[in-house]
Amino acid sequence: MDPNLLEAHLETIEDQGYCIVENAIPPDLVRRIRDAVARLEDELEVGPRNNPAEGFSTKRMYNLLDKDRVFWELPVFENALPFAEQLLDRECLLSGTTSMNIGPGERLQGLHSDDGLVTVPRPRIPFMVTTIWAITDFTDANGATRVVPGSHRFDHEPDYTKEYEHIPAEMPAGSILVVNGGTWHCGGANTSEDDWRLGLNIQYCQGWMRQQQNQYYALKPEDVREMPPRLQQLCGFTLYRGIMGHVDGASPGGHLGADRVAETAYSGVRANAD
Repeated sequence: MDPNLLEAHLETIEDQGYCIVENAIPPDLVRRIRDAVARLEDELEVGPRNNPAEGFSTKRMYNLLDKDRVFWELPVFENALPFAEQLLDRECLLSGTTSMNIGPGERLQGLHSDDGLVTVPRPRIPFMVTTIWAITDFTDANGATRVVPGSHRFDHEPDYTKEYEHIPAEMPAGSILVVNGGTWHCGGANTSEDDWRLGLNIQYCQGWMRQQQNQYYALKPEDVREMPPRLQQLCGFTLYRGIMGHVDGASPGGHLGADRVAETAYSGVRANAD
């Protein structure tokens, strides 16, 4: 991404708590993602999980890195990763990879912030950054993500007994919505007759935090060994600042035989991410 464009988007996130990057994803990658999700939903017989958080007419899949290697391209994507590196730090982690296919009839999801479990008082620095990839058009009618602009500056989480004003983050397929982890947002209601809204949630967190989806158990060791080094790092197979996360003194990647991310605890302590 052009540095000036990145800086402009970061300023928007600082002000509004989110930004939309249009024309961020090449059409060929959009097509390959769409085809992979359709195939996997069919093969795995994915259906709604039938609860308020995950939806009653929404198909969700988690831990996508283990399901098709096309998803390996997403966490390290040049128009997404720089936001996490700038808002968190270079040693941030991949917290989760999720597909969210919102079908007709889906109700409005409850407003929430993705770092709502963090106990540090609000407002606070970003602890998580969520990138939501539009694989189909996001419209008000088909369930575009709803956001509360400026809510990352609020000193409290949403009160579920109250109603709040929120707006649809409408965007064409190929766009990416970047959300500060403290910004209130939710999946929209799909009031269309037959228009499914497919989005992918690629989420990052601070390097010392516990990831939402457990990469160590979800990924096969042989896949970890074949991943590009930057993806190995994002999944947590290096040591945070040269110290945290070791297995008997070795990085998790080194423990698995992923030589490109092998390191020994305390041998190269990094005082900061730069």
